[in-house]
Amino acid sequence: MQGKKLLSFYQKQKKITELRSLLPQLFVDDKLDVQKLKIYLGKEHYQEESNYALTWFGKGNSIPQAGDYEEIKLVFDKVKSLRPKTTRNKLIEGDNLDVLCLLQKEYVGKIKLIYIDPPYNTGNDFAYNDRFKISQNQYLDFLNDSGIERVDSSLKNQIESGEIHTNWLNMIYPRIVLAKQLLTADGTIAISIDESEKANVQVICNEVFGEDNFVGCFVWVNRSNSSLTSNLFATNHEYILLYAKDAKKVKLKGEGKDLSNYSNPDCDPKGDWISDNPSAASGNSNSRFTIINPFTKEEYLPPVGRYWAFSENRVQEWFASGKLIFPKEKGKRFLLKKYKSELKSLYNSISSIITDIPTSKGTRELKDLYAEGLPFKYPKPTDLLLLLLEQLSEAEDIILDLFAGSASMAHAIFKGNEKQTFNRSFICTQNIELVKEDSDAFRMGFSTISDLARDRIIRAGKLYPKVDTGFRFYKVEK
Repeated sequence: MQGKKLLSFYQKQKKITELRSLLPQLFVDDKLDVQKLKIYLGKEHYQEESNYALTWFGKGNSIPQAGDYEEIKLVFDKVKSLRPKTTRNKLIEGDNLDVLCLLQKEYVGKIKLIYIDPPYNTGNDFAYNDRFKISQNQYLDFLNDSGIERVDSSLKNQIESGEIHTNWLNMIYPRIVLAKQLLTADGTIAISIDESEKANVQVICNEVFGEDNFVGCFVWVNRSNSSLTSNLFATNHEYILLYAKDAKKVKLKGEGKDLSNYSNPDCDPKGDWISDNPSAASGNSNSRFTIINPFTKEEYLPPVGRYWAFSENRVQEWFASGKLIFPKEKGKRFLLKKYKSELKSLYNSISSIITDIPTSKGTRELKDLYAEGLPFKYPKPTDLLLLLLEQLSEAEDIILDLFAGSASMAHAIFKGNEKQTFNRSFICTQNIELVKEDSDAFRMGFSTISDLARDRIIRAGKLYPKVDTGFRFYKVEK
């Protein structure tokens, strides 16, 4: 038993043993009696069917089974590797469904961030195995078996929607299920998607992770509103969905506050400060009191409709400490200091709207690496991925990129590691997907996307000599 399954044989047996020790009366000859379990729980604690779920043809069979993956393995290729003896990085060529199954043995609970940038199901073929590809006739037979006997507008919509979405859902669903198993307790999965499947993949993630573990959704404004469309509605954004193994354990870093206005012109021993507004919009009668300037005897009251942002007994205390400064000339307001050291946090919450990293930035990065042509269309900008890395990972974390494409994530990890003096490592997977013969990539000598990914990692690595830019190259073999 090689453990190439959703949960390894060892893990499953361990859970069964724990259950048997807890409820031995529910087992007969070391096997769980499901009927006894139902009686024990009572009807109020279980349900025969889910009362809310996204379903489609093939979903029930889409999770990989143990026997399907007994004959696959990862084979190390020293020739295609770069500094394999010293690197922590891995580049794996093969279907990522196979790779996810193979990673279950070694990496369960060890991946901090998983990035998924799948085919968006916009009508193009995708070269990823779903193991459950269906034909139009099979789908019609499925609908007929469900008892639908007439072709009306409702059935027509079902058929057309099923044909569009079913194969894609059978492709993405098992990958999300398997990916979750690899996450650390405080790990996160980030999924790039557009309108074509955003609603479906969010329902799937709600099912797999639970709605309580939805962290948030970035709206990435990735292009300008310059192109003319037939209906004059320009879609210039995509999404990045964030789900956590346990959302209570996930806290984004946020955006650094602008502290450039803080200074210390009077050499205050408490450090840098700025002038603070002494009044507040809310308060009560106790918050409207007279403050007397000890030098000029001038009286101060908060503006009409506002209140002092501090209590009366603070006035003398803060005057003595130097936090409150009274002018020695009449007609001037007093000064209230706000110290940098008093800030509860040096960060603000990060906005869900990303507006300053267009797709064209990723294209320019690739052109800088490949002066002879553009080998990959619409690569993700490294700054977009670096944002995810900085918000959701730490210095020694492992990052898994399931659909590596042109290896923008690996590039971003090099960039982030050098910027932050970090040592993140990556596992990038890319299927053996042929490049089109009329493409720049083909003319530049690349035969597969994985060849391009490997070459881009090598070229990008030369830009960051201070960090680990090597990788061990593996192939999935059956």
